[in-house]
Amino acid sequence: MEKGKLPLSHLKELLKSKGYENEGIIAYGEIGGDVAIIDLELAKQKTLDYYNSESGVLLVEKSDPITFPTSEPGRYAVIINSNDVVCSGAIPFGFLATIIAPPSTSFEDFKEIQEQIHKQSYELGISILGGHTEISESVKTIIVSGHMIGFVPKDYFIENKLSEGENIIVAGYTGVEGTGIIISEAQNLIYNVLTKTEINNGISIGNQLCVVDLALRINKKFHPSLIHDATEGGVYGALYELVAYRDLGIEIIKKPPLSDITKKLAGWLGFNPYGLISSGVLLISAEEKKAEEIIEYLKKKNIPCEIVGKVISEKGVVKIDNKELSKPKGDEIITALENLEKIKLEN
Repeated sequence: MEKGKLPLSHLKELLKSKGYENEGIIAYGEIGGDVAIIDLELAKQKTLDYYNSESGVLLVEKSDPITFPTSEPGRYAVIINSNDVVCSGAIPFGFLATIIAPPSTSFEDFKEIQEQIHKQSYELGISILGGHTEISESVKTIIVSGHMIGFVPKDYFIENKLSEGENIIVAGYTGVEGTGIIISEAQNLIYNVLTKTEINNGISIGNQLCVVDLALRINKKFHPSLIHDATEGGVYGALYELVAYRDLGIEIIKKPPLSDITKKLAGWLGFNPYGLISSGVLLISAEEKKAEEIIEYLKKKNIPCEIVGKVISEKGVVKIDNKELSKPKGDEIITALENLEKIKLEN
């Protein structure tokens, strides 16, 4: 396609996809009207009804891009931004996407991405408020940068605080996102490592990236001190993020949940699974009694979970077996894919 903005006829077709049509939207972004307009009084009612709250409402915003090659960048853009919004307790409300693509991109590619955004947004009750599309030689692959807004009642806002003695819970299998990426990138080589059943299960695990419903239910029922979505750097990287600039640390007392499939892939490709990209995994901090109640709740829902550690007084450290855990240096998906390429060359 030619460099610059999409032709208006193409843009008009994309703008038909609006996701879920929430109350309170006065105007969507459109041709000749570049902004979305929201009546906050109407828009906030959805979150008040969900939490059965009468408090004031806070606006929550988040931006994150999809830069790695994937067949579903639109879907992932909605999910990763939604995941971060709900970790504050907020219900995602509206989404805007900026799509920048190289000249080799077809309009069909744009339509497919927009359809992914529409389907995932509709499923999560999110309105597509607007965005921007452009063809540019500045990028080599398609970049989808998302911006999400949400609302949370003040009495259900998660303050993202840690207190000494609290328990740290990991909910979900570590490395779920990385597991899906590796299986996809390995192609036929994966049959040398996993059975057909394991491959199908691994693909299923890799698709379980959205934590919107789970995080909101946990907050509504238990209102913990902190909920955090583990992404790049995996679970161990996420633990370091929690304490990097705090006066507290974390002592790991038990390894996070790990599927046998991810364990096999780690042995094959020589990476640390606890540092593997883990969108879809939640870290939760709560006082001991509440943490035990959360674990009981998660187990009833058949969600892999474990109390993996405690908050300690040592500033900014993550310890295991009385030794400080090495700080993460990037994501283990890099090691995994580099070693996979070497195997491909040997074959």
